[in-house]
Amino acid sequence: MAKKQDLGVFDFAVKAEKDGMDFYMKAAKKFSANQDLKDLFLGLAKEEANHMKIFLDFKEKAAGKGVDQWLKSPDIDAYLESIVQEGLFPKGETVNKRLEKVETVAQAAAIAMAAEKNAILLYTELAKLSLDKEQKKFFEKIVKEEKSHVVMVANLRADHDPAYAALRFGRFF
Repeated sequence: MAKKQDLGVFDFAVKAEKDGMDFYMKAAKKFSANQDLKDLFLGLAKEEANHMKIFLDFKEKAAGKGVDQWLKSPDIDAYLESIVQEGLFPKGETVNKRLEKVETVAQAAAIAMAAEKNAILLYTELAKLSLDKEQKKFFEKIVKEEKSHVVMVANLRADHDPAYAALRFGRFF
C-alpha cells in the first residue's frame, strides 16, 4: 500500500489550484496562435491563481481558529488520498509532457473539464463536511466558480469538437 501523503485540506487545495494554473498557462502558450484560445486559457489560469490566493489566505485564518482540524477525519483523509493519488490535473507526467501529447484544443479541453469536475466534487464534499459557516460559504463560492470554468471549457470544446457538440446540443452543425 502506498504511503499516505500528509496534506491538509488547504495544502491540497493550493496544490490543485497551482496545477490548474500551470496547465492553463501551458495550454495558452501551446495554442498561442489563436488569440481567443490564448485569452481564454490565460483567463482560466488567472482565476486558478486567485483561487490559490484565497485558499492560502483562508488557511491562515483557519489556522488561527483551528478550523482545519474540523475537517480532519479518517473518511476525509481517505477521500483526499484518493484524489491526491489521481490529482485534479494529469498525474504521473508533468504538465509539459502531458501537453506535448495533446494535439487539439478539444483534447486540452477534455483534460481541463475532467479536472474542473474533480475540483467541484472535492469542494462540494468539503462544503458539506465543514462545521464553520464562513468556511462552508467559502467552499460553496469556489464550487460556483469551478462550475463556471466547466461551462467555459465545455463551450470551447464544443467549438472545436463536432462530435462533442453533437452530443452536447443533440445535433450536428
